[in-house]
Amino acid sequence: TTVCLISAGEIADLHRKWVRPKEVDPAPLLARFERLDRPKHGVTEIGLERSACLGSCRVYTVILRSDGSVQYTGEENVPRKGKHTGKISDWAFNQLAEYLVESGYMEMESNYEVPLTDLPTAYTTATVSGKRKIIRNYGDVGPSKLWALQQAIDGVLIEAEWDGDPKRPG
Repeated sequence: TTVCLISAGEIADLHRKWVRPKEVDPAPLLARFERLDRPKHGVTEIGLERSACLGSCRVYTVILRSDGSVQYTGEENVPRKGKHTGKISDWAFNQLAEYLVESGYMEMESNYEVPLTDLPTAYTTATVSGKRKIIRNYGDVGPSKLWALQQAIDGVLIEAEWDGDPKRPG
């Protein structure tokens, strides 16, 4: 096992101080690593669209594909406006896809809404083993696993490398 001895900050220091190391069977962790390295989740596409509201809601659509490609269209209240393409790592897509499957996304209801006006709406979509699912989540009243998936998709966007971006390596 490899141990990182570089201090990352306050929480890392607390972990070192309070968590007692124990012998861990590495087999389950290695199996998880293998699943992420050679996935069998069947997810080929994950998407998120956030719609307009009367306030300052972010308005954009993003589609992530298992080949690592990203299609993004930013419309309002987002730092990146217009149509963009980019790339995410296989690892990031596979982590997201594994969470999507584990969360039971394909068994969730297709519509969640609260009877109020001018709340944000998030649409998610996924294609798993050739089957597409689309969920509307008006007012974020869907299950917390759906909200967490939406946040995770946003998180993957932060790490995307955008075509034509001068900061992109290579």
